[in-house]
Amino acid sequence: MTETARKKKLIEVALPLDAINAACKADKDRKTGTIRNLHKWFAPMPLPAWRALLFAALADDPEDDNHRVYLLDLIERLVKNGADLPDTSDLAEARTVLAQQYPDGLPVVMDPFCGGGSTLVEAQRLGMETYGSDLNPVPVLISRVVSGILPEVAGQQGLQASVGASRVKPGELFAAIGSQASPYSGLVADVRHYAEAIERDVRARLESHYPSNLGERTVAWIWARTTICPNPACGFETVLTTSWWLSKKKNDFAWIEPSVVAGSLELKVRQEPKLGLVAESPKTARGANFTCVACANTISEAEVDARAAQQGLGLRLVAVVAEKGRRRIYREPTESEVSAARVDLGDLDIPDGVAVSDGGNRRRFGLNTQADLYTPRQLLTLSAFADEVAATYDRVLRDGGTPEWARAVTAVLALAVGRLAMSNSSQARVTIRNDGTTTRFNAAFGRNDLPMTWDFPELNPLGESGTWLGSMPTILDSLDFLPSGVGRVDKADARVVRSDRPSLVATDPPYFDAIGYADLSDYFYVWHRRCLRRVFPDLYGTLATPKTNELTALPSHHGNSKDAARKYFIDGFTETFVNLQQSMAPDLPLLVVYASKEQKGGVEEETRWSSILTAMIAADLEITATWPIHGTGSTRMIGQGANAVASYIVMACRPRVATAGPTSLTDFNRALRRELGPAVRDLQAASILPIDLAQAAMGPGMQIFSRYPAVLDQQGSGIGVDHALRLINAALAEVLEEQEGELDAVSRFAARWWDSHAWEPAAFGEADKAARPLGISVDEVVRAQVATSQANKVQLLGRDSLDREWTPTTDALPTAWEVVHHLVDRLVDGGGELEAARLMARVGTLRDPAMALAY
Repeated sequence: MTETARKKKLIEVALPLDAINAACKADKDRKTGTIRNLHKWFAPMPLPAWRALLFAALADDPEDDNHRVYLLDLIERLVKNGADLPDTSDLAEARTVLAQQYPDGLPVVMDPFCGGGSTLVEAQRLGMETYGSDLNPVPVLISRVVSGILPEVAGQQGLQASVGASRVKPGELFAAIGSQASPYSGLVADVRHYAEAIERDVRARLESHYPSNLGERTVAWIWARTTICPNPACGFETVLTTSWWLSKKKNDFAWIEPSVVAGSLELKVRQEPKLGLVAESPKTARGANFTCVACANTISEAEVDARAAQQGLGLRLVAVVAEKGRRRIYREPTESEVSAARVDLGDLDIPDGVAVSDGGNRRRFGLNTQADLYTPRQLLTLSAFADEVAATYDRVLRDGGTPEWARAVTAVLALAVGRLAMSNSSQARVTIRNDGTTTRFNAAFGRNDLPMTWDFPELNPLGESGTWLGSMPTILDSLDFLPSGVGRVDKADARVVRSDRPSLVATDPPYFDAIGYADLSDYFYVWHRRCLRRVFPDLYGTLATPKTNELTALPSHHGNSKDAARKYFIDGFTETFVNLQQSMAPDLPLLVVYASKEQKGGVEEETRWSSILTAMIAADLEITATWPIHGTGSTRMIGQGANAVASYIVMACRPRVATAGPTSLTDFNRALRRELGPAVRDLQAASILPIDLAQAAMGPGMQIFSRYPAVLDQQGSGIGVDHALRLINAALAEVLEEQEGELDAVSRFAARWWDSHAWEPAAFGEADKAARPLGISVDEVVRAQVATSQANKVQLLGRDSLDREWTPTTDALPTAWEVVHHLVDRLVDGGGELEAARLMARVGTLRDPAMALAY
């Protein structure tokens, strides 16, 4: 297809980024009542984003401003409800627009890296059939459930007439679930019925392992790992805990008090209205370095690891958390509780043959197999739940259900077992809010890895307040977000999979080496397999998830060679992009979403980006549009030291036109300088955060680079993507320097001074030399209240003690520097978004310079 014949889609011209980003933030901030609650998947693209992107990729750009404004407004309405579903009228309007454009029928939407199924769900919501695939059985199962198995039974009546069919009184446990208006109300009723039956059967089998005190409801048992102190004069089994705190709630403090009594280590639990003396944590430094609780000897990480390798680490039950009436209590475990937690697994078939990996690192401290992630009691319990779920398929058939119905009920329950494993393993965590008001128990995968845990809660899985039935309302609530559509999901390699009809290919592929998808998926796979081997034999033919052909760049999968891993990634994705072009409808772009890690740049991030872009260019794809979608919610994992996915870069691609020829390096640089400036200003106008600008700017730069089959240097050799990215970064720096030149002279001085000295004072003479070329003096900078000059030292103002009544109209010499820092002060410490917005409304002509200075 020639350039002139190619009709542009709306996504290649315009998107309402502010509305999409706001919806994504709302989606990320919503913790319950979303499709994500059905089962964990890693770094999922927010649903509102896919809804907007798919519509914009299908809709033709009208080449008429008024009509384009209408389409953009329609997209804004499709995402305006944030984490909630779009209004029925707006969705119907969007479907009508697409149906008018495709009178012969809408194309299929294909996602060859289907993940959690977001792409497929939103495509079905817009009225399209879907085809998904993945090499990994875990995302295949999730996507198959949400886009195929459940839509197939939508609207059907369940086998259980009401909750009264179970022993739980109607409306007591699941009062908010199963609205009759939902197409899944029948399924919800049956899932909850069989979930309760499973819980009763498991409780009957394991009741002796879960004793409870009269009048109490056990919430969790707190465990800590132990090791033998290597000090020959000690030899105590010491506790490797990260904190003795249990609760910091005001007037209800709780902590563990260690002491050596009669030759043994005693741990007494104190719960007092007034704070007593809390011992220092045994954990002394970064890594696995501890102090022996008994003799205060330092135990190094090497000593802990060596002991774990030889004899394993021990486990000690250190506290019990329970509810008594409306109060949470913390106490020492009883002898019966300690005894009940000792489980002889015997010949139990547990997932001990599957190794644990966090995507590249050697497992340490005795955590070598999946079974090592659990206490023996947790293994026994999860195995019991999985076996009962596996038997549910036949139960449903005996109760009169069809095979399709039995498959749907069993699949949802199997996903619930996966969620149960998240809250019932040593990967669970205890967190205490900074203000001390709440002690929380968090499930696994707060980060996209499997970190070593030294202390952890074993949550109670049984009873109405247990994690099995307790999670059911959240799981079943997520079904309200599913459309009633048609879709198929296969286990297949993206390098060879094909759609049987021309498709809109839209995908969110693996992020190079950022997440070890297959390694982490084993955590769920071992339990899914136990539940569903008979139901989905195509998914569970191996003991673990396939690793060999996974399209990631994990060195551990390639002889620990980063170079070999990168080459494999580039070659694999080149083959994938060539193959996917065979499934693309000729008039539709290919959408590729790639993510960056939060506040993470440098060589590693450049390698990730250059690798995926190299594959796209090698597959003769031309990038026709790029859009940065901000994907971070308010509660991102920065506080846990993680690097969460922050920005998604959406790239619309087309097969490069056959008539495209090479260009010279000189002409490429000219095009960069001609086109990148306006593109960067558009990104800034779309409220792209400064931290994301460098990565967002790669998009328009690579649009230029990908137009040509080659960019030739003076020797006639084609430059690589790495070289092109360096040139794009240089051009971006020139654009930002040009924007700095548009600032007032005082703000330019402040920006340059801050680059050299930040907030520290420096010599007046140096400041004078910096100010004079800008046509100003240091005295003018001081009069503008941008800096102080004392004792022959100059220091910038803006970080502390800002006047909250300041406005540009009350300042004799207002500057962009002052605007930026007053806005930051109001936003962070002086009233939040409302006060910042009020000031922004009064900055007038300083608004654009202030935005430029922020970048």
